[in-house]
Amino acid sequence: MSSPPNTFPDPSNSTPPALSEEAFAGPVELITPPVQKPFPSWSAWDVVAILVFTLVAILVCTLAALFIAHSFPQYRNASFTDMATSAAVVIGAQTAAYPVVLLLIFVLVRSRSRQRFGKAIQWNWPGTLAPAFILGGIVLALVIQSLARFLPIPKSLPMDTYFRDASSAYMMAAFGLTLAPLLEELFFRGLLYPVLRRGLGLMAGVVLTALAFAAIHGAQLGYAWAPVLSIFVVGLAFTIVRVRTNSVAASFLMHCGYNLALFAALWVASDHYHHLEKVTG
Repeated sequence: MSSPPNTFPDPSNSTPPALSEEAFAGPVELITPPVQKPFPSWSAWDVVAILVFTLVAILVCTLAALFIAHSFPQYRNASFTDMATSAAVVIGAQTAAYPVVLLLIFVLVRSRSRQRFGKAIQWNWPGTLAPAFILGGIVLALVIQSLARFLPIPKSLPMDTYFRDASSAYMMAAFGLTLAPLLEELFFRGLLYPVLRRGLGLMAGVVLTALAFAAIHGAQLGYAWAPVLSIFVVGLAFTIVRVRTNSVAASFLMHCGYNLALFAALWVASDHYHHLEKVTG
C-alpha cells in the first residue's frame, strides 16, 4: 500500500518569498515628535505690549471709577486729588483692570507657546512646600524692616494716603494679598525675567527684573532712595527664588507672605487699623 502524498512543504527546503518592488512603492510615513518652541516663546515686544495695555487699562478704569465715585454723596464735593487717593476708587479701578490684564497674559502665552499656560510660563506649584515659601516671605519682610531702621526712610510716603481709615486698610490688605502679587509675579517673574535672561544672561536678568520691580513701585514710595532700595532687594529675593525653584508660583507665594507680614504688622501697630495715624504719619 503506497503512502499518501506529502502535501506540506518541508521547512528545511523552503525559502522566504522574495519581496517585489511594488511592496516598497507606497509612501513611508515617519512619526516625528512635535517641535518644541524655545523658552520663552514670547518676545520683548510682547512684554512691552502687556505693560502698555496694563497702564492704559488702569488709566481707563481709574477715570471710570472717578466718574462713578463722583455720583456718590460722600464724593460729590470732594476734589479730584481726594478721590484719586481714595482706596475705594484706586482699588476699585485696579480690581476691574487686573482681571482683563491677566486674561490678556493668558491668551498671549497660550497663543505663543501652544502649551498649557502653567507649563508655558513655568508656574510649577510647589506642592507641600507652599507654606515654606509663604513663611520665607514673612521672614524676608521682618529682615527688610529691621534693616530699614538704619536707612533714612521718610516718615510719610505717598502710599500712606490710601490708609485713611479701617475700611481702606482692609481693602488695601485684601488687594495686596491676592490680585496685586499675582499680576506682578506673572508679569515680572513670569514674562519679563525669561526674556531678559535669554537676551542678556542670568545675572543681568535677575538684576534688571528687580530694578523694574522697584521702579514700578517708585511713585508709591515718593522715589525716596531708601525705600526704593528696600523694594529692590525684595525684588532680587523674589527673582532668585523663581530662578532656584524654576517656579513662578514659588515667588508668588513668597510675595504673598511678604505682604501678609507688612499688613499684619500695620494691623497690630494701629490697633486693628483703628488708629492708623500712629504709623502713617
